[in-house]
Amino acid sequence: MDIATIIGWVLALAGIVGGLIIEGGNVGQLTQPTAFMIVMGGTIGAVMVQFPMSTFLAGMKAFATIIMPKGLNGHAVIEDLVKYATKARKEGIISLEGDVKAIKDEFLKKALTMAIDGADPKELKHTLETELGYIEAEGALPAKVAEAAGGYAPTIGIIGAVMGLIQVMGHLDNIEEVGHGIATAFVATIYGVAFSNIVFCLQPVRLPWLTSELWS
Repeated sequence: MDIATIIGWVLALAGIVGGLIIEGGNVGQLTQPTAFMIVMGGTIGAVMVQFPMSTFLAGMKAFATIIMPKGLNGHAVIEDLVKYATKARKEGIISLEGDVKAIKDEFLKKALTMAIDGADPKELKHTLETELGYIEAEGALPAKVAEAAGGYAPTIGIIGAVMGLIQVMGHLDNIEEVGHGIATAFVATIYGVAFSNIVFCLQPVRLPWLTSELWS
């Protein structure tokens, strides 16, 4: 995970909790399992309604990748391209047939295979640019899942608050219980807004070797 993300989370939580304590509150006031269940369950459900299961799972996988990055190295791909180009210039394009078998990146493997097979340069470029467009479009879908979750969370938080207030209205005869109930009800709103702006704002990192700028 990027160090800025960690620092950002720490500062955000410290600011929220610190402000609460300074105002005379305590952390226990923000720990409401019911509010958490309403916000998270409602948000996830709303996102699943909007997207097909495959896209939703891709979004969850991308989010996990942000939390625990795989350590992909775009510079290594560039170095490989230079190596292949140098070898092709010295020994001929056919000499890359053995190298293609060891390539794990399907896009790069397809590009070199087409070049070895003697594809027309213009046709090769058009084919690869078309596929890049498709890859980039597919790669944007997980980000839309996070964006949708960030949009739904505050609304679900308000729903949770209203539900809590409905319960409070049933105990108007007890002022102390009413005050406590109202405070608890608004925790759902805090959860919704906080998750939207602190957690769901994360966006999947765009891999540098999946851009047309690099391959062109």
